[in-house]
Amino acid sequence: MSKHHKLQGGFSLVEVLVASAVGLIVALAVTSAVVSSGRQFSILTGNVSAQSSAQISLSLIDQAARSAGAGFYGNGQTLCPTWNAYNGTTVISDGARFMPVRIVDGGGAGVSDRIVFTGGASSSKPLSGAPVMMDVSGASIQVSRGGDFANGEIGVIGAPGTGQPCTLFSITQAPTDTAACGGNATACKLLVRTPNAGLNPGPAVYTTRPTYGFDATGTTTGPAVVSRVGTAASGFRQDAFAVQCSALVRYNAFATPSLPACTSSPLAFGSGVEALATDIVLMHAQYGVSSTAASDVVTSWVEATGAWAGTPAAADIARIKAVRVVLVARSREADGGAVTAACTNGAAVANTGPCSFQDASAPVIDLSTVPVPSGRSWQNYRYRVHAAVLPLRAVIWSD
Repeated sequence: MSKHHKLQGGFSLVEVLVASAVGLIVALAVTSAVVSSGRQFSILTGNVSAQSSAQISLSLIDQAARSAGAGFYGNGQTLCPTWNAYNGTTVISDGARFMPVRIVDGGGAGVSDRIVFTGGASSSKPLSGAPVMMDVSGASIQVSRGGDFANGEIGVIGAPGTGQPCTLFSITQAPTDTAACGGNATACKLLVRTPNAGLNPGPAVYTTRPTYGFDATGTTTGPAVVSRVGTAASGFRQDAFAVQCSALVRYNAFATPSLPACTSSPLAFGSGVEALATDIVLMHAQYGVSSTAASDVVTSWVEATGAWAGTPAAADIARIKAVRVVLVARSREADGGAVTAACTNGAAVANTGPCSFQDASAPVIDLSTVPVPSGRSWQNYRYRVHAAVLPLRAVIWSD
């Protein structure tokens, strides 16, 4: 073979195989690095999203706590220890104790609690009350003209200090001026609350339905006041917060007394439920109580169990001045090994998971029962605890 032919020769089979092997190794290394970087980026962005949505959720819970009890307090006391309420289709309360905030205990350290805030909805109008001049046949109320009420607005009528229930109602006609005030004033405004319309049930629905007036007589309870707690646009809410399908949700417990169901695959919630944050696996809440009803200083934190379960005694409800909330967010992607250890806080409260508050009354966190994919444990995930102390401003300011 000539020299010219040798120069034109190709690669040998061995050289091709070696080059292919080297190329494959390089390609695998690059692919592995890209996949690893993509996975780390996915974990990072998922964690950032979970953390930011949890922070937003806490701000919304705080906003609800700000309005808890608004419209139900005046002159340093509640309008009533109990209340009557009807949402247009269902009796929500028939003389039950009024609670600005109610915590429904989940039943264990590994089960989420539920929080319900009750109070006047925010609006451009003040929530201050107007004195009642006369309760007319249970259908209309005469109040002083300074109330500035409007058709469709929602109010609550009660007589502070009498022990009688107050009643939530809706105004069903445009208020009119009247000079007939039962001799208690020269000019009044008539608020019509037509039975079986709006939030007004029939007259025989409530067990106790006082007749309110300007003062206490043999037939009327007073002095009474009407307080605006919602407008036609904002309505009246009981903001409830719960954890469902690894998401923190909010719903109006006044319109929907029971928590609607959800499905996890695909993620979907019942009508009326608003998903605030995903990747939330646990929520705990506690009452912050003072030593006496007259004090606004929180002296202890208690779970909604025992004497504080369900509806506590009236004297204890008056001592609730704050709530504190713990949200536990979990990373969306699991790690290859155990990356989270059990934590014991500074006051010796042991958790199967991270710590929250550092005092001896801190809620216990147990993540061992939170569902995870097969072959994984709670320790294969990273967690972030979001904790906040929320004062009940409407309650505190009323004192």
